Amino acid sequence: METGLGGAGIQDSESTPPPHTDTALAAWNAILDVLEMAVGAAERTLKDPLGPLSVAPQSGVEPLPEKRWQPPVSPGPLPAGARRRALALSAAQERVARKLEEARMDVARQLHAVSSVPGVGDPSGAIYLDVNG
Repeated sequence: METGLGGAGIQDSESTPPPHTDTALAAWNAILDVLEMAVGAAERTLKDPLGPLSVAPQSGVEPLPEKRWQPPVSPGPLPAGARRRALALSAAQERVARKLEEARMDVARQLHAVSSVPGVGDPSGAIYLDVNG
């Protein structure tokens, strides 16, 4: 950042982060990018649980299998420059986790209701269908 010294190109050493801070910030930004994409994917799943399965196949293109998430190697302490973004991401994760839990509970209630219907889930016996009648 230039100081008010006539624009001589002098850098203010207090506002220029050391090189290792830039590297740590870039590493944390990459981690936050991945986590934000995961939150977005969870939100899309809540809106459309079947995702690509709910649409007709498009020219033989099949959806890619989901990869299991692996936690990244920590690049060190969170830099101050990424703090606001990390806090917003944490709030978004908590909001989506609550919505996912609500959806899970709704499915559990539905499954309980279906299983309470006599004959549902019982081993099937012979069924006769009167097609003439």
